[in-house]
Amino acid sequence: MGSIFALVSPGGSPGVTTAALALALSWPHHVIVAECDPGGGSVLAGTLGGYVPAGFALVEHAIEAGRNPAAAAADLATQLVPLDADKIRLVLPGLTDPRQAVGLAPAWPAVAATFAAQNCDVIADCGRLDAGQGQPLAVLAAASMVAVVLRPTLRQAWAARPRIEMLRQLLGSTRQVALLVTGPGRYPAKEMTSALGVPVIAVLPDDASSAAVLSDGEQRRRFASGDLMTAARRAGPMLRRHAASQVSARTGPQAPADETPVPVGVAPAIPPSARDAAGFGANR
Repeated sequence: MGSIFALVSPGGSPGVTTAALALALSWPHHVIVAECDPGGGSVLAGTLGGYVPAGFALVEHAIEAGRNPAAAAADLATQLVPLDADKIRLVLPGLTDPRQAVGLAPAWPAVAATFAAQNCDVIADCGRLDAGQGQPLAVLAAASMVAVVLRPTLRQAWAARPRIEMLRQLLGSTRQVALLVTGPGRYPAKEMTSALGVPVIAVLPDDASSAAVLSDGEQRRRFASGDLMTAARRAGPMLRRHAASQVSARTGPQAPADETPVPVGVAPAIPPSARDAAGFGANR
């Protein structure tokens, strides 16, 4: 079985979906990106250019998971859209209307179970973590690791603090929680860790032109060798090692994961006081 890696945002659009896609496209193993953001998915209109055949989406999968979780887990491949020609990196497009989120709420436990049953890793883009209805809390609870994606700024750290506390209450501790720092900001990773009490596992640089390829489907030559994708290739193994270390700490040593990509059968490919309150400067 694979692992679930949940990505959440404290707000302020730090680029959770862009980070999820960058990680997936450089992941050292077969992987699924699942758009679980209750505010709506953006891969369909961005990376996929607005073209996905009918029936390829989270809502359809959630309906089936609510009826028959075992069958939905086995049939998840039919809901996935390839991100690459080898069909190693796949995406489950999310909601097209945020009003669907409340109705989806009862199905999240079954959806989480189908993700956990996959023979590959799942990167779940869970969007902004809030206290409202429709949050994919079951997906977060099932994750081997929850990464809070944020910029290294005071405003983002301020917003992240209560979200990390929400995760602590949901998961029972913050052992599975880490920070994935993205974009511009002046605070170093060490200070972000000190301020928020959870480690920075990886840093994705401010590379707007590469990010636009993932967020808006723009074209860029040498995209794969850009700063964002270079950093993402390092970040994936870091996230996997951190998740494995937490599993080992709870259950004992685990066998190393098979790094060989395994194709699956899917549909055809588709073309001051505030500073102190946030914790900065503490324990220095």
